[in-house]
Amino acid sequence: MNNNIPQYSDLAHHWKLDKDIVFLNHGSFGATPTYISEQQTRYRDIMEREPVDFFVNQWPVLLDRSKKKLAEFVNADPDDLVFVQNTTTGVNQVLNSFLFEPGDEWLVSSHAYGACMLAMKHFCERNKIRLNVIEIPFPVEDDQQILKALQDKITDRTKLALIDHVSSATGMVFPIKKIVDFLRENGVCSLVDGAHAPGMVYLDIRHLNPDFYVANCHKWICAPKGSAFMYVKPDWKHFIKPLIISHYNDTDEGGSSHWANQFMWDGTHDFSAYFCVGDTLDYIEKLHPDGWEGVMNSNHKLVWNAGNLIAEKLGFDLPLRENYIGSILTLPMPDGEEGFPKFNETPPLKQKLYEKYQIQVPVFMFPSAPRQWLRISSQLYNNIGQYEYLADCLRQIFKSK
Repeated sequence: MNNNIPQYSDLAHHWKLDKDIVFLNHGSFGATPTYISEQQTRYRDIMEREPVDFFVNQWPVLLDRSKKKLAEFVNADPDDLVFVQNTTTGVNQVLNSFLFEPGDEWLVSSHAYGACMLAMKHFCERNKIRLNVIEIPFPVEDDQQILKALQDKITDRTKLALIDHVSSATGMVFPIKKIVDFLRENGVCSLVDGAHAPGMVYLDIRHLNPDFYVANCHKWICAPKGSAFMYVKPDWKHFIKPLIISHYNDTDEGGSSHWANQFMWDGTHDFSAYFCVGDTLDYIEKLHPDGWEGVMNSNHKLVWNAGNLIAEKLGFDLPLRENYIGSILTLPMPDGEEGFPKFNETPPLKQKLYEKYQIQVPVFMFPSAPRQWLRISSQLYNNIGQYEYLADCLRQIFKSK
């Protein structure tokens, strides 16, 4: 056991996190509060006590209640939202249904999440669509750089663009409203990968007005794993159909809820993660005196202060200005080793930080090896001492080289 490991914040007792690990990687999979995990178990217990009554009578009510709470949180019409298991599922759902003609062109950002990039490549290759990559610089100076990179790739054949709201690879919060508006002005549909956005940054879907928006609830909302949502603008509902046709597909035909009803039931499975989304929104809100606004501001302030602390100790400049940062921040590291091109490969720096210093933090190559970065996250359970410990460990590692 490492006796030098710093303590978590005073709010850490709401989570089950291992106190012998310095967990600075909320961004990858999130972390669910103990109370919400117990609530999920309660839903499962209700299901197993009387499965028939549960799925016939109770399940639709629980699902609808949670979805309405989520719709209120992101400011969207509940009939325009459906639950999906994760952002990757939602992105694939949209791509599978999107209208196209051979010779069309789709756009994807160079910052795109690996799984979504692969999905775009797959559908383009299968359907003879040309995929153009928007080479967005990193570090970035201003919004105009991003819009210019986007403009350079748009042609009269461009029909769809997949754009991050918050990039997993770089932690950059994109000027998503400007991008969505720019795409619309140029006749291009917007598919926003908002995997990190809900609960990290303020999200108003009505104001943003994208064609499609897909996001996780298990990351910054802290709901159980397997909870996410897909929003589809009403103009597109006629074309976006579920991958699995099952019960409820014909419910309220001609009514306002018919489209969403088609996605409700994809077979018998455990829906408890969906039920918990509304409960989690209520629970996390109460952990800060200023509610969700306070949670997001607190996490942002902590990660920004932590980034500056580490940068000062290691002697580098932060790659982004504060207005491009939410609750994750990517920090430049000395170049790593060649030969780590894949998402699931572990660079030696990450392995050493975990095995020797018990720090859980992602290290990756971007845009390719050997250019190496380290990404920190901040959640209510973290405190500044943990990042100071990380900085000291990094100094020891690099000093020994």
